[in-house]
Amino acid sequence: MMEKIELIQESILKDMSEGVMAIGLDGNILYFNRAAVDILDKTEEELSSKKFAELFFDSDKNDLFSQTVLDAVSDLSTPHYNLVQYCGSRDVKTIYVMTSLLKEGEEKIAVIVILNDMTDLVLMKRNHTQRMITLIDSLVQAISVAIDERSHYSANHTRNMVEIAETFLNWLDVTDHPWKFDKQKKHAFLMTVWLHDVGKLSVPLEVMDKATRLGTKIERIEERFQRIRLLDRIALLEGSISREEWKSREKNRRSWLEFIQRINTAAFLSEADFQKISELSRQHYTEDNIEKPFLTSDELTCLSIRKGTLTDKEREVMQSHVILTKKILEKVDFPDEYKVVCEWAQSHHELLNGKGYPEHRCGDDIPKEVRLLTILDIFEALTANDRPYKKPVPVKNALNILHSMAEEGSIDKEVLNLFEKSNAWENTRKSSSENSHNL
Repeated sequence: MMEKIELIQESILKDMSEGVMAIGLDGNILYFNRAAVDILDKTEEELSSKKFAELFFDSDKNDLFSQTVLDAVSDLSTPHYNLVQYCGSRDVKTIYVMTSLLKEGEEKIAVIVILNDMTDLVLMKRNHTQRMITLIDSLVQAISVAIDERSHYSANHTRNMVEIAETFLNWLDVTDHPWKFDKQKKHAFLMTVWLHDVGKLSVPLEVMDKATRLGTKIERIEERFQRIRLLDRIALLEGSISREEWKSREKNRRSWLEFIQRINTAAFLSEADFQKISELSRQHYTEDNIEKPFLTSDELTCLSIRKGTLTDKEREVMQSHVILTKKILEKVDFPDEYKVVCEWAQSHHELLNGKGYPEHRCGDDIPKEVRLLTILDIFEALTANDRPYKKPVPVKNALNILHSMAEEGSIDKEVLNLFEKSNAWENTRKSSSENSHNL
């Protein structure tokens, strides 16, 4: 009965697809099956006539494989395993190597080495990963088209950032900088740039593309002032007011409308302008015996914006795009190497001093890649020549603004210095003569 069991075991070992070797503690190869011969790309004569070290230590191509087995012989107290590249005479394979100790009673006899050829599986996984990356790339392009359809300048913003980012990363390669990105990390970072503003798909266009303080509200105000003019004209014709009163009202109306139109597009409000808006809030007209204000409280709020075009409420809506970016990207089943895309993208408005949003992260909690993304985002936004609400800032001025932010602790000074040294923006938007002039 014992002989039959040994025969069965021998048959299983001989025909199994995994390679099996037994190596004596003196380094002699005591046993091998047919799969081991095929996987190791050796002949039976070679495996039978030489010690393991003589057969495999003569080339540095398979150092990791040899070291895994050597570690097992040197340390018999624990199993050893490793996924290694193995170079045979015909091809390169990926082998999963596992070792265990063979004992007879308490006596240590040999090290058992199990060899599993994972080449096809690894290739299959690599192909699957590549298909996933191709799928994600096509999704990114589709999203870019969607953003382009909604807001032309937002899509340009992303494309410009990608171009500048790619130029900067290539500069790190050319200069052999210690921070240079490998191929996979570079792809992940550029994918992050493409996707960092995907949440803007949810931001209303009247907020995202708001070019003036009042936005479309200016049209309703101009219509209201035209109605006021007609009401005053009717009052004059009906004799309710004198011609002198009518002229005074006409002059007053025109003056206030011109003031509103000027403030609507002003870069910022002076204290005098702000005080005059307060005076404007007290101006009224009469319709159907009802006294009504020149401007509604909402219109006055918009007109009173000190700098920029967004109210506090609108700015909150705009900033919410980061939260939606996180929600969207968390739904994407990124391959392991690309899971950083979601983390990087959702953090691009965080600042080192904790004054960013949405989580107010700070210092070492913000990865260096995110710090670069933040600088790229701010730089492109400052120098963009297609924003409906601002003129482009020349590169020199934009860099000065960034350096001021670095001095106050908002952005990374070291990364900014690298970015400035790279001149990565030089080839961006060259087709725009207006922007080239400003740069």
